[in-house]
Amino acid sequence: MNREISINAQELTKTYYLYDTPVDRLKETFHPWRKIYHRSFDAIKEVSFTIYKGESFGIIGRNGSGKSTLLQMICGILKPTNGAVEVHGRVAALLELGAGFNPEFSGRENVYLNGAILGFSKAEIDDLYDEIISFADIGDFVEQPVKTYSSGMYVRLAFAVQACVEPEILVVDEALSVGDVFFQQKCLGRMRKLRENGTTLIFVSHDMGIVRELCESSVYLRKGKMVFCGPSHKAVQLYYNEDHRQDSAPVLNHDNENNVLAPPATAGNEIWKQEQLKTKTDLDAELLCVTMEDGDGLPSMKAVIGESVQFKIYFRVNRSTPLHASVSIKNRFDNLITCNGTYLNDLEPQVLPEGTVGMVVFNIKCDLEAGAYTLHFSLSSPGTLPNRATTIDESPWLGPFSVEWDYENKKAPFLGMFDLPVSCSFCEDSRQ
Repeated sequence: MNREISINAQELTKTYYLYDTPVDRLKETFHPWRKIYHRSFDAIKEVSFTIYKGESFGIIGRNGSGKSTLLQMICGILKPTNGAVEVHGRVAALLELGAGFNPEFSGRENVYLNGAILGFSKAEIDDLYDEIISFADIGDFVEQPVKTYSSGMYVRLAFAVQACVEPEILVVDEALSVGDVFFQQKCLGRMRKLRENGTTLIFVSHDMGIVRELCESSVYLRKGKMVFCGPSHKAVQLYYNEDHRQDSAPVLNHDNENNVLAPPATAGNEIWKQEQLKTKTDLDAELLCVTMEDGDGLPSMKAVIGESVQFKIYFRVNRSTPLHASVSIKNRFDNLITCNGTYLNDLEPQVLPEGTVGMVVFNIKCDLEAGAYTLHFSLSSPGTLPNRATTIDESPWLGPFSVEWDYENKKAPFLGMFDLPVSCSFCEDSRQ
């Protein structure tokens, strides 16, 4: 069955000319022999992909990888230096906070202004106005100039306009990060509904959990080049593996014949692994990969408060030595929430023969408040003092690992950063 194409990008390239000084630009323009004073910089280079109608498509990559430049070319804001992009359908884009708003106009006036930019008549916006204002939930501020709005109010109104008019193509570029958790939940629910109704969704975010859940396919960019385009879970896995590996991950690779070792098969649920790297023979043991499964035994980087998750650490023994393993969790403020492992659980250090692939299993109950966390795994050898050990190998900090809860509609098991055992009861005042 032929699927209807929404966006078709072919060999998209956007090149900028960089000058050391403004005068160099003038010199190049009027130089009699056309001397070159600039340096070329490819923000996007030869990127091709196809997005079909009703598909949810993610664009991921580090800061500076070209995500926003690519979106601007899709939306027609930037013209490609080379290549072409075909867009079939009306596009609503939420690229920058307050883009398209007149700061002197009230929220009400900007609703109609944005509607007109999107091609809607006043009568059509009249029919949608109550729904838009209800979704934005900014109260009487809708009658105030938007220059008086907070960043959260800005994005509430901007997203409400774009989402409630039900465009054929909706483009969202990280704008929802300024909203609170309740508004983000509302927006994600709305985007799922739009997708079900046939809207093509293009979503850019650094929240890999949302990308993996919301987007069917994703493109992974690095330094303007397309590294991968395909299923989102594979794009996210590659993002974690390659981006963390190139910065801080230790190196590994070998087998008996070709000096190459493939980590054990783990059904594709690795949240980090080492591959195609050189073995570090100076280490007694080295990490191969880490997997994570939710309470249902499915690969995931998310959990609900109170749910148990399971991590498996695979490692290779280069020299037989006593080993302990640990897992650490930090919150988004870089505070260490917990560090625990085999030593603190009174397990004897494991001693395996040289060349053996071992595994450590951690089962953790997520009695943490809802939010984003990062994870760290390590191998160590026992120390001579309590709570002291020598690190042998460790992963980079991995994430985000998200813990979720519907605070609006369900009673939370606790409030605060984490749960502590508490018993309580009503009783009479003995002083009376």
